[in-house]
Amino acid sequence: MSGIAAPEPRPRRALLAAAAASLMAPRALCADDGFPTRPIRVVLPFGAGGIADILSRPMAEHVREALGQPVVVDPRPGSGGILAAEIVARAPKDGHTVGYMAHNSLVTAFALGMPLPYRVEDFQPLTSIFRAPQVLAVARDVPARSVAELVELAKRPGQSISYGTPGRGSSGHILMEALRGGTGAVFDNVVYRTEAVVPTEMIAGHIPAYMGSLLPVLQHHLSGDLRILAVTTPERLPAVPDVPTFRELGLPFMTYTYFHGLALPAGTPAPIVRRLHAAFAAAILSGPVRARMSPDMVPAVVSPEEFAEIIRRETAEIAAIVRARGISLG
Repeated sequence: MSGIAAPEPRPRRALLAAAAASLMAPRALCADDGFPTRPIRVVLPFGAGGIADILSRPMAEHVREALGQPVVVDPRPGSGGILAAEIVARAPKDGHTVGYMAHNSLVTAFALGMPLPYRVEDFQPLTSIFRAPQVLAVARDVPARSVAELVELAKRPGQSISYGTPGRGSSGHILMEALRGGTGAVFDNVVYRTEAVVPTEMIAGHIPAYMGSLLPVLQHHLSGDLRILAVTTPERLPAVPDVPTFRELGLPFMTYTYFHGLALPAGTPAPIVRRLHAAFAAAILSGPVRARMSPDMVPAVVSPEEFAEIIRRETAEIAAIVRARGISLG
């Protein structure tokens, strides 16, 4: 089973140079010489105050200055990002609607075989915005100070380790099923409304483990209330340099990062795609946007072609885990 790894990032200078060159290209490159002719709408999959909103507002300001039209941030929360994705898929193919897409909308939902009101072919990928990992953490009183010790604990006869995630089919659930399949340890998924409440439950002694995003457990790890045992990134995270990667521990199939990205309706003219890519790429790499990224996020600008390949490859890799482990949403 292959790992789910992020692509090697391009040097920041090269990305900025490419973005700047595209912005300065002759106006004849645009399919419509007047593009954009009206405000550009960025449809968000989550509500106000979330990370999509926090990143999109300075991004919108940067793109407004580059393209000379207002950029309107339009939150459309619902169904784990699927509602917003459907709006983008059905929008006019003229470049005036851009979708802020979560990993779930473009990868996980397809890998799980969820019934969706759109196909992946309904989108023109633009670029990823950032990549971020998952982490495996345990409560302070769990007698395991490493992944190997946790696995041995979970392999004892009649023993299992419960862990918290925000849902069946979440990244944390899929990864722990991969760990279960790769080691023979028994782990049981306990679903919470949000992953943010799991650390409190762990500290209170209600659940021993967690697989999810870094931020909910970061301060608890630094204070010693919880222990992060491993991260899913290819390299160690600067935010927790003392924590090994799963790859270091001989578990390369646990290498994984999820993305947030941008997409347009399929069929958007190529010159408009190039112009929007240049504007949003420069915005993502700008100081105001990078300053709003949390410690676990790595800016990850790629070309539309590279983003399309990432979506295809990661969907196939997660689908393989789903099939092998019999994961369903039921």
